[in-house]
Amino acid sequence: MQGKDSRLEGGQELTRIQQKDFDNGTLLSRIIEAVNSLAKNLGATSVGKLSPPPPIDSIQVQGTQVKSTLTCPSEVLHWVITHNQSIDKGVRYFSEISTTPNFPPYATHSVDHGTSRSGFLSLPTQDNEGNTQTYYLRSFAQYPGSDPQKPTVFGELAAPVKIQMTGTSKTTLLSSTGSGTAVTQSGKGLGDVLTRPAPSPKRSLA
Repeated sequence: MQGKDSRLEGGQELTRIQQKDFDNGTLLSRIIEAVNSLAKNLGATSVGKLSPPPPIDSIQVQGTQVKSTLTCPSEVLHWVITHNQSIDKGVRYFSEISTTPNFPPYATHSVDHGTSRSGFLSLPTQDNEGNTQTYYLRSFAQYPGSDPQKPTVFGELAAPVKIQMTGTSKTTLLSSTGSGTAVTQSGKGLGDVLTRPAPSPKRSLA
């Protein structure tokens, strides 16, 4: 058996089986088709990795924007994703909130939308010291059987829009620990490897 375009195929081997034993060949052909159908419905592929979904078109955030800063009317960040590309069933959406415009792993927190293109998140206006916090937002799509697509930044990659909340709560965000099978990398969603091994025990220096 072999694969083509992410589908399992019987190839010449299936043809030879059908010539020798029609019933078994037909049964095997139906099994192959069922495997391909199952993978398609799960947002995966029966052979290799599925290609990532197309990039997200744009992100809209509720609030008032003046130049490069958007002020939300409360401490609830509400955003919607526009994704007008051709997509398959099973597509999932992720957004990332960061306090740093280049979205480093330690300061980037992942939000799993599931299949929804709408997001709500409560964010503190100030850090522990009472300083107004600035947030940045980006989103991307991924299939369960694909790598994540490259994120689309709210604003643009070179100049992401600053987002500030309106309220009085104070909380400095903890460092992020990543998402999926990724360790601490940002922009990974479900991850890009099937299995992440457990961390090795630290070597004792005693």
